Amino acid sequence: MSRNSNRKHTKADRFNIDEIRKNAVSSIQLGVEDFVISRDTPGKTTRALSAARNIYAGVLLLFKYKIASLAKTPEQAQALIYKPASVLPFITDTGNISWSPTLHDKETINTGMIKARLESLGVNHDWKAILTLRDCRNALEHLHPTDPISSIQASIAALFPMLSRFITEELGETPAALLGDAWPTMLATHDFFKECQIQVENAWTAIEYPNPAMNFLRECCCRACYSSLLGPLQEDVDNQVSIDTTDFRLQCFACSKTESAIEFLEDNFSDVHEDPFEQAEPRTVQECSACSARMYLITDSTCHWCGYETVWPKCAGCEKPITEYVANEGGRLCDQCAEDEWLEQRR
Repeated sequence: MSRNSNRKHTKADRFNIDEIRKNAVSSIQLGVEDFVISRDTPGKTTRALSAARNIYAGVLLLFKYKIASLAKTPEQAQALIYKPASVLPFITDTGNISWSPTLHDKETINTGMIKARLESLGVNHDWKAILTLRDCRNALEHLHPTDPISSIQASIAALFPMLSRFITEELGETPAALLGDAWPTMLATHDFFKECQIQVENAWTAIEYPNPAMNFLRECCCRACYSSLLGPLQEDVDNQVSIDTTDFRLQCFACSKTESAIEFLEDNFSDVHEDPFEQAEPRTVQECSACSARMYLITDSTCHWCGYETVWPKCAGCEKPITEYVANEGGRLCDQCAEDEWLEQRR
């Protein structure tokens, strides 16, 4: 019997990246199954959360599999996907000092580490699609949307092109062969969602809604169900309600919630660009002097509803925006710079 036959197996010896691939595929397939159940079975909408969790976990596992597959040995693969517990020095056979990471026994790299390692290893992926899926999972876990199915549809639609390219170009496989029956379901969901998006876009185009407002609206989601399918309310279109008034409403394609289009955009715009606890003047978001929508951003001197541009007055000292009142009164400095100048003159 050889000396090596009784040696203990190390963790690296037992490490098998094909298990990562298998678990990734299983998670995605389970997620798609949960999605179909939540979509087609009355009273099973809660399975949408399980769908989001499983699909998200499966995609991250697929990324880990790709990272590990770039290694030449099981030890290298293990080092690529396990978190380092510490990095300690040791003396080599030549007497030099080298550093070696000690890996956690169970903890693998987290989402941020996966992203960083994919980028550093030159692996092509669209991280924005992952963030869409992550946000969908978070919304379902914490915010209890009224229509979770539409959230899953949106995340699958965003994920589909990235996943198709990643499997084909980075793994060298065909999506249908890798994911089996889950792939046609994802394809059908993607196509359905895209058709809905086209309908919504065409509806806004038909009423000539301003391009700046449309550009921002594409980044917004329904407050009730978090669907991005927000279109003009057909009743208001038919009644020729003016689109630049608060009376004109939008409607969620997924859950049918309606609200004033301009007020919805103003609220979301303020949430994105202003800190609710910051009371400094001037406010970052102002009412536009051309259209009266509260979507004029002083940092770029542009209204993001109608596109009106002007030059917002800036401090002559620090170039930060100053209030229109100060500018109209002939002032050229913000409060802080004016105080600094006064103190300097008193010396």
